[in-house]
Amino acid sequence: MTTTILVTGNTYPVKDQIKALGGRWDAASKGWRVPADKAAAAQALVAGAPVQARSSSGSSYAKGRSFAIARVKAIRNGTADCHCRMCSTGNECLCIYQ
Repeated sequence: MTTTILVTGNTYPVKDQIKALGGRWDAASKGWRVPADKAAAAQALVAGAPVQARSSSGSSYAKGRSFAIARVKAIRNGTADCHCRMCSTGNECLCIYQ
């Protein structure tokens, strides 16, 4: 059995490179398990990873998703009509099934 080291931090920008080193994502620990002999290389990748700027109000994806969820709830309870592209083309709306 190979000894592994847990590598955490800003790993997302370099996840493909960590995979190439033999790393495997450990969801329970929220980090990458890399072979012990590759740990220094993986940690160097993480240390040099670009810092992703975050807005104080969260990501635009999260804001868009929150809006979409609120809109779907309004459609389901009958307080709003759906005007999505599917509805406007006469196809069955998939918004209410998400």
